[in-house]
Amino acid sequence: MPKGKDLVGTSSLESDEKEKKRKKGAALKAEKKLKTGAESSKVIESPMGRGGEEGAMFQIGYMRYVRVSCFKGKVLVDIREFYADKAGDMKPGKKGIALSAKQWNQLMKIIPEVDAAVKQF
Repeated sequence: MPKGKDLVGTSSLESDEKEKKRKKGAALKAEKKLKTGAESSKVIESPMGRGGEEGAMFQIGYMRYVRVSCFKGKVLVDIREFYADKAGDMKPGKKGIALSAKQWNQLMKIIPEVDAAVKQF
């Protein structure tokens, strides 16, 4: 009888591995769609989102983007990681921050200080 349990566990592990490979393949497929050999800050057209108007997206790294949007009449600068869903479409992830126009302006004012601090390292 223990053999039956081992076989079930083995097939479960195999299906988990297949699922991981499939997800990884979907993420790579989505990334290949995005890569065109352009600079890291390329502009990507984005569709209208739910509850707000979407602006342009700027790629700043692997699956990381800055996008400007309007939500409930307020302009937001969203810096966020994205992921590829099962269909290969890009979706915004949990890791990120949305800055109001006021916060964005404050950040822009201190950029020289932040840049100087980065150069010290």
